[in-house]
Amino acid sequence: MNCELTKEQVVGYVQQYGSPLYIFHGEEFRKNYLDLLNTMRAIYPKYNIAYSYKTNYTPKIISLVKELGGLAEVVSEMEYTLAKRVGYESKDIVYNGPVKGNALFEHLAEDGVANIDSLDELDTVIEFAASHPSLKIKLAFRVNIDIEQGFISRFGVDAYEEESKDAEIDKAFELVRKEKNIEVVGLHCHIGRSRSIDAWKNRVRIMFKLIDRYFDKTPEFIDLGSGMNSVMEPALACQFGGHIPTFAEYADVVATAMNEKYGSLPVEEQPALYTEPGTTLISGCMSFIGSVKTIKNVKGKSYVTFDCCGGNMGDICHLKQLPISVFHRGGEIKKVEDAIFVGYTCLEHDHIYEGFSGELAVGDLVQFRNVGSYSNVFKPPFILPNCAMIQIDGDGTPSLMKRAETIDDLFHTYVF
Repeated sequence: MNCELTKEQVVGYVQQYGSPLYIFHGEEFRKNYLDLLNTMRAIYPKYNIAYSYKTNYTPKIISLVKELGGLAEVVSEMEYTLAKRVGYESKDIVYNGPVKGNALFEHLAEDGVANIDSLDELDTVIEFAASHPSLKIKLAFRVNIDIEQGFISRFGVDAYEEESKDAEIDKAFELVRKEKNIEVVGLHCHIGRSRSIDAWKNRVRIMFKLIDRYFDKTPEFIDLGSGMNSVMEPALACQFGGHIPTFAEYADVVATAMNEKYGSLPVEEQPALYTEPGTTLISGCMSFIGSVKTIKNVKGKSYVTFDCCGGNMGDICHLKQLPISVFHRGGEIKKVEDAIFVGYTCLEHDHIYEGFSGELAVGDLVQFRNVGSYSNVFKPPFILPNCAMIQIDGDGTPSLMKRAETIDDLFHTYVF
């Protein structure tokens, strides 16, 4: 993945759109998306991507996913409405989340499938089905399973690899079997923080056991959620330690298992396989430009203040050293050692990058890469509004995806 920019490009974009600035590398996203899709489909053709809206629901990005044939994975009424706004039908929306809102019932009435997160949520669906006896309601359960991830997830209906009297999933299926117009057509799990190959082997194995136990016929789909590593620059990948699995390695575990279990069935009887990548697809396909505003030394420590903040780039900048490129613009050069890049906020912990040694000047521009996930959608309206976003095509030509926010954008809902 190549998202590095030249000085000429960066200066030109900033002159046209201002600093700070998000840059979406559209061609890189397209390549990354198709790489995952085609790698999985080469082994199990009934695979599709359900793109995680919460990771980055910029309208131009989700429209590109739709253009590429992907599904929309949403976790709220807002995200569901957004998917509808860019043209999705309910049948192509994977509706997840612990609090789905009233749009859930519209979704079910329009032949959409929802992944139910709890018995209480199931009760509301049963009530809805009872009041609409002419509707045929289709749903799936998100199951909470132990794939040896080292933590207990709070999401999903409790389920176990081996039969257990404590399994809430037993009661969930019992309740549905009593209803004439509700059918369980799929099974879903999602354990996002477990990205190893072994974790994926475990989730596939357990999901197959649950399907064999609870389904009388082959389900319409199996949704394995997210949790695959993204394609990273070496400077970032080395910070994770150990081997970073490739899409081909994930496919060898997931798609191969699906093909072995269901590949001999007629195509129309094979279940669809979904995963729900977000970070996997978008993280490396967006970069961010910030400008150096001040350089100072405080009690032997160098601090470089920018016109942006950690909130612009998401938690990744607090957890890892982002790949960066520095572009000098002719200011008075200062040499810094082990400097901390900090944001414009008044928060002591607003660190963007730690451990920079080199030459910098006020006015220099820095490109921070790998900032596509939980960045612009996560930025709060704190101290300053958010900045503009552009997309660049293969030859670097820019187009506006989001204008810079104004004070009126932030405060028009308040009463003065």
